[in-house]
Amino acid sequence: MLISIVCIESSRPDWAKQAFESYESRFNKSININWKGCKPIRRNKNYNVQKIIQSESKLLLSNTKENDIVVSLDRKGRKLDTLDLKNSLEDWISSSNNISFIIGGPDGLSEECINQSRFSWSLSELTFPHSLVPVIIIEQLYRAWSITQNHPYHR
Repeated sequence: MLISIVCIESSRPDWAKQAFESYESRFNKSININWKGCKPIRRNKNYNVQKIIQSESKLLLSNTKENDIVVSLDRKGRKLDTLDLKNSLEDWISSSNNISFIIGGPDGLSEECINQSRFSWSLSELTFPHSLVPVIIIEQLYRAWSITQNHPYHR
C-alpha cells in the first residue's frame, strides 16, 4: 500500500522533513509513504486567482494515479475525529488502491479537483503553516493506523 501526500510547496524546511520522516519510519512494511512537493505557479501582483487554482489543481492531480483514492484537503471538507479517520483509513486500505492526499497552494484547490476526489477532508477551522499540514496528516494517519494495529500510541 502506498500513501502519497502531494502538495504545492516552494520549499520544505528541515524541521518538517525530520518530523515527517519520524512518523514515516513508524509504519510497518505494509505501508509506504511518499511526500511529493510540486512547485507553485509563479504569482505576480496582478495574477488571476482562479487560473492559478486551476493550474495547480491539475498539477496535483497529474501526480496521482488513475486508480488512487484521492483525498483532497479543503477547509470546507468533512471534519473527522480519530475514530472516523481510522474507519475511513480501513475502508481505503481494504480497497487495495493506493491513497493520495492532495494539498493545494495558498489559494486552495479548484472545485473540479475537490469533486474528482473520493473524499474532502478539513483538518480544522484553524489555518496552519503550509509546511505543517503534511506533518499533521502523517501523524493523524499513524495514529489511526496504530489503532488498527492495537498499538498504544493513540492513547
